[in-house]
Amino acid sequence: MASHRPALKTTGFALSRTSIPEVSHPAYRYWMAIFRAYAKVLEPDDPSMRIYEAGLRTCPGQPGLVLADVLRRTGGVYETTTTLPPEFRDDIREVAELTSDAELLAVADLTEVPVSLEHLRGLDPQTRIVITTELRYEADEGARVSRGRKRRPALATIMPDSTVVAGDAFPG
Repeated sequence: MASHRPALKTTGFALSRTSIPEVSHPAYRYWMAIFRAYAKVLEPDDPSMRIYEAGLRTCPGQPGLVLADVLRRTGGVYETTTTLPPEFRDDIREVAELTSDAELLAVADLTEVPVSLEHLRGLDPQTRIVITTELRYEADEGARVSRGRKRRPALATIMPDSTVVAGDAFPG
C-alpha cells in the first residue's frame, strides 16, 4: 500500500503542514513537529502587549510592526519574509533528521522564509501585526529532541491571576 503523507502546503507563501487522519495503520506517517511561518494582528491581550503595558519591554516602541511600514518595504505586495535564526534552524534540522523528513530538512537550510500577508488585505494600514515562526511539537514528541540548549530566562512572567511581574517566575 502506498504511503500517505501530508504535503507541504503554501497558503499564500506561509509554510505549514496539513494534518492526517488519526488512524492506526502502518501506511500513515505521523509528524513529530509542524513548522509554521505566519503573520497575525497584534491583539491587546497578546503577551508582548501586556509586557509593554507593564513597562517591562526592553526594546524601544510598541511591539509588532505597522502593516503600512511592511507594505512600504515590500512595494505594496502582501508578502514578506522573516529570518530563521541559526539556533532555530538547528532545532528544525534536528527534528527533520530524527524523523527523516526531507521537506522539513529543506526548511532548516533556509535563512529566511516567505510569509503571506494576503489575509490582512483590507485592514487599516496602521494596524500592528506580528510575524511569527514556530516549530510545534506533536503531543509529547518534544521530549525526543535534544534539550541541550540553555533556556533564556524570561524578561517578565504573566501570572495565573493575569498580573505581569518582572523576571522569570519559573526559572529552570
